[in-house]
Amino acid sequence: MDSTTPSTFNLNPHQEQAVMHGKGPLLVISGAGSGKTRVITSRIARLLEQGAHPSQIIALTFTNKAAREMLERIQKMLGANYSELPFIGTFHSYCLRLLKTNSHLLEHPFITLLDQDDQEKLIKDIASRYSNDKKINVKQILHQISQLKNSGQPLSSLTTAHAKASILQIYQIYEEEKSTSRSLDFDDLLLHACKLFTNQQFKRRFQSSICHVLVDEYQDTNAVQHMLLKHMTLDSNKQCAIESVCAVGDEDQSIYSWRGATVANMLDFAQDFPSTTIIKIEQNYRSAQPILQTANHVISFNTGRNPKNLWSTRTGTERVKVIRCNSEYQEADGVVQFIKNYKRKYPARSVAVLYRSHFQSRAIEEALVRQSISYSMIGGVQFYERKEIKDILAYLRLVINPYDRISWSRILNVPARGLGAKFEELWNSIWLQEPLCTFTEIANVLTTRKLVTGQKLSAMQTLVDIFTGINSIAQPSIVIEDLINRTDYIAYLYQEYDTQDAQARAQNVKEFIAAVKYIEQSRTLSIEQLLYEITLMQEQSATQEKELPTVTLMTIHAAKGLEFDAIMLIGLEEGILPSTRARTDDNAIEEERRLLYVGITRAKEHLLMTHSRYRYTYGVMAEQIPSRFIEELPAHSVQSADGLYWNGSSFDHFIQEWMMRSEHNRTQNITFSTPVSPQNLSTQASSPTTTIKTGSKVRHRLFGMGTVQEIEERADSKKYAIVLFSSGLKKLIVLFLS
Repeated sequence: MDSTTPSTFNLNPHQEQAVMHGKGPLLVISGAGSGKTRVITSRIARLLEQGAHPSQIIALTFTNKAAREMLERIQKMLGANYSELPFIGTFHSYCLRLLKTNSHLLEHPFITLLDQDDQEKLIKDIASRYSNDKKINVKQILHQISQLKNSGQPLSSLTTAHAKASILQIYQIYEEEKSTSRSLDFDDLLLHACKLFTNQQFKRRFQSSICHVLVDEYQDTNAVQHMLLKHMTLDSNKQCAIESVCAVGDEDQSIYSWRGATVANMLDFAQDFPSTTIIKIEQNYRSAQPILQTANHVISFNTGRNPKNLWSTRTGTERVKVIRCNSEYQEADGVVQFIKNYKRKYPARSVAVLYRSHFQSRAIEEALVRQSISYSMIGGVQFYERKEIKDILAYLRLVINPYDRISWSRILNVPARGLGAKFEELWNSIWLQEPLCTFTEIANVLTTRKLVTGQKLSAMQTLVDIFTGINSIAQPSIVIEDLINRTDYIAYLYQEYDTQDAQARAQNVKEFIAAVKYIEQSRTLSIEQLLYEITLMQEQSATQEKELPTVTLMTIHAAKGLEFDAIMLIGLEEGILPSTRARTDDNAIEEERRLLYVGITRAKEHLLMTHSRYRYTYGVMAEQIPSRFIEELPAHSVQSADGLYWNGSSFDHFIQEWMMRSEHNRTQNITFSTPVSPQNLSTQASSPTTTIKTGSKVRHRLFGMGTVQEIEERADSKKYAIVLFSSGLKKLIVLFLS
């Protein structure tokens, strides 16, 4: 291969080394923001320039969007000289192509491919025919089947330790019926493609026609995808049988174990592909150096990784702050103050709030709406628009308005009661004839006229009875909890959705109750007032959506692959980040740490992290334990502040000082003190300050005794002192020292 690289590729030395690599296996460990897409596309373009035919190159990705982006980049690099391009697409799309062109080799040739709706319909039908378990959760069964397939385990491994015997039976029948109907699901595409390679003649023919295989985001591969790559590229002696195989990824960004992804594929790559060349790309083009120092330090506590050290030529100071807040409401107000100040100073810069779980968005959304700040939400639905919240609100509306037909229609079969379309049509026709009747009175009409009998009558009466005895003038939180208990709504969520989705929805319901209880502590609140306030908030939010969003809200998972000038990472507390489910599992803790690492490395210029002393849990204000990850933050690049007693002006002061100092080229480890109240200011202002100079011993009401390291005079006539206390360097107004 030629030793020169076209200048149009614009590569740094390590990127160029990866692009120019010749024969054999190659693992490119490409850190966050280091230009991995540029590497993989430049390598493909280079291979084509060196004479490889497009049909000899396969590039596998995880999304169609990534594949399109790579194709567009390669076309720009090569210009109009190349009308034919290699296959660049997802694992599943390539396996589908492979199976279709070699269908004669399949044990059970297929005609159709089932989508998720098809799968759910088939599972539901099988369950109704063969299972006596009335609480079958179709989505949960499909999730278990998918996890089993993606782990590469055989059907025999699905025992009662993994699922009930009835699920094992359903799985077996599901596979049989797919085979009979000549159908495959998406997971089958990978498994059946692997089976193709057990035919040695096919394998030799395939490997003689392919020269180069490249895989993007290798940390996101599951066990079957890893096995497929080995089948495609290795011979019977486990040596590379094609010219090159290149995997590009970053195990520090492996955050999808719940989808079946395993970080072991990156860690074991060199062992599974002998004679692998490993190239690390550590130069980051996204973030200022203090942000990268923070990320490097945090992720270094993980053991399951290839060590690397991200660095950047973009220097800076005072880019990372941690604030301790009193509650999630103060946290939300502080976030809004940051956004207002930041966008005032840097109007063109992007800002995002990241959180571990969707329920955390509620307090942030409400604070943004109160301040008329427009926002957009990625990968989620605005809190009061979520199905589970709208369901509860529909029940609540019927408590005070039994004429509400829209709400009645919503809760008719939530939870499922077997009151189908024909019943609803009958109900609506009677209500149209009797428009002045409540839903209870309509039920009496249907019963009296014997228009509904048997199970339908029993189900209808059960629904009506939910509202019997509900006190419409009681506190809203009491009524909400009563309705949830009467409908067994949480159990319904776990029956209707897979475990992870159900947990998230149940957490949203609990967050809603907590929010209502918080309001009730400060003022008297009726159900009617609560519903009005929520409706007005939704209307205001909908109006703001039409404007250009000021801030983006999303989970850290949804933020992967994105970048913003300023990032606010909220809720760094035990039970949130890391999540409760990870507390006793070392591997899960490492993935939670990787999740924090991903969040940190989304920030380009500024990073604010917050945690709260108290947070509403199950309707009570519970004391929170700061995340163990806070202790892992590096003191030399992260400054912490205690904002327990801050108000809006305190946050303003802190943020303005931060923004001002981050533009100065100072490298000392300096933190800010808690802003002093006006009352304290008046008493401290009388203290003599003229004698304070470098080397002076001084006292501060919070930090105790310290030694002045430097005096700084500003144009605003304020004099500042940088003081070394036992807790570290602090920058303080001289007036506050004695």
